[in-house]
Amino acid sequence: MGQVALRIVDIQSEPAHRFSGVVYRGIPWDLTHLDAFAFKTDLGLGSEISVLVLFSCHCFSHSFRRDGRERRFIPESEIYDDGRERRVLSPERYALSRKLLRQIIIHLPSRRITIAGERGPNFVTLENTNHDGTTSLYAVFFEVEKDDARRRRLILRVQSAYVLDEGLTKRQAGARKVAFETLLRAAYLGKKIRG
Repeated sequence: MGQVALRIVDIQSEPAHRFSGVVYRGIPWDLTHLDAFAFKTDLGLGSEISVLVLFSCHCFSHSFRRDGRERRFIPESEIYDDGRERRVLSPERYALSRKLLRQIIIHLPSRRITIAGERGPNFVTLENTNHDGTTSLYAVFFEVEKDDARRRRLILRVQSAYVLDEGLTKRQAGARKVAFETLLRAAYLGKKIRG
């Protein structure tokens, strides 16, 4: 069937997911690069399918456990609270999301994607962020599901995006590859992709 083509579409007419303003150590963070967007694609199912892309706050924040400081020493101004969870703002995750994340998502059809976890399942694509010969893998974890509220639409949720400090786990290194078109079609048809 070939590589799936994406056509970015305007979603201003429907409620879009946007993050409110964030200030880190007195510096405002522009999070508009994480605004929801949509694209249309033909998966060979009779007509185009819309895919709504949503980003989580995990793309610019990390857990308290990962921070390294005792919780009581983390200033309240460095804590992001979206009403469901509280996390610590991460300058590294924020900078990488601005530099790489949206383009990685737009280019998913041509990227190597592997199955990250079978329970969901969720998927991961990796980007080497260093140009000096060393390797730092920026991992983008996402899931795709059929939208119950709208016909002919899928929702792609970017669950998290960060540098893998320890590199690939044994499971990640041996994970099965899956084509973007295959995972979109499976999600639309309600089929499981097994790792």
